[in-house]
Amino acid sequence: MNELVPALKDTLFAPTYELVAEYAEIGIDSLMESDALKGIPVVGTLAAICKVGYNIHERNLIKQTLDFIIGFNAGTISQEKIDEHRYELENNPHKAEKELGRVLIILGNHIENIQSQVLGSFYCAYVKGAISWDKFCELSEANRRMFVNDYNILREAARNGGININDRELYQVDRLISLGLLQNKNRLGGTVIIDLDEEPAKTHDIIITSFGRTFCQHFPTMAFTF
Repeated sequence: MNELVPALKDTLFAPTYELVAEYAEIGIDSLMESDALKGIPVVGTLAAICKVGYNIHERNLIKQTLDFIIGFNAGTISQEKIDEHRYELENNPHKAEKELGRVLIILGNHIENIQSQVLGSFYCAYVKGAISWDKFCELSEANRRMFVNDYNILREAARNGGININDRELYQVDRLISLGLLQNKNRLGGTVIIDLDEEPAKTHDIIITSFGRTFCQHFPTMAFTF
C-alpha cells in the first residue's frame, strides 16, 4: 500500500487520462507486457507487484483502477482544483493515505467496471468540493453494494420522479431501498408492500430519496436537473 498510494496520486492528478482510456479496454496480460505501463505510474506499480504474486485479485485491481481514473476524468473539474488537491496530498501523507488508501481498498473489492467508474466520479465531486469526505464515503459504500441492473432502476427513478413496482423484480427495489436510494410510499420496515387485489396506483409506488438524488447528480450518465 505504501507504494500504491503515491503511484495512484501521480496517475490521478497527472495528464495520463488519454493513455489510461486507450489501454483500459485491452486484456490484463497485454497491459502487463506493454511498455506503455511506464507512462501510467499506478499500473506500472501494480504490474510489478503482480509479477511476484500474479494473482487474480491484483489483476482485477489494475482494471478497476483504470476505470476509476476514467470515471474521475469524466466529471467536470478545473485544473485549479486538481492542482490544489494534489498539493494537499503531497504535503499531507496522512491525508493521502486516508483518501487514496481507502479508494484502493474499495477498488480491490469491486467486480463490475461500472462500480469503479462511478467511484471515480464521486471522488471527482469530492475533490472539486461538491460533496464532503463523509458523503463520499457514504456514497462509495452504497455504490459498492450495487448490482449492475440497479443503476438502470435508479436512473429510471431519477428521470421520472419515481417508479412503479408492477412487473418488476421486487428484490431489486428492496435492495435500493435498503441502501437509502429509493423509498416506498407504503412501507413497513423498509420492505416493499403491494396489494394485488387493488388497481395499480396512479402515482409512483417508489420515489427517489435525497440520498438517491445526490448519487445520481454526481454520476455522469445520470446527470439530471432536480
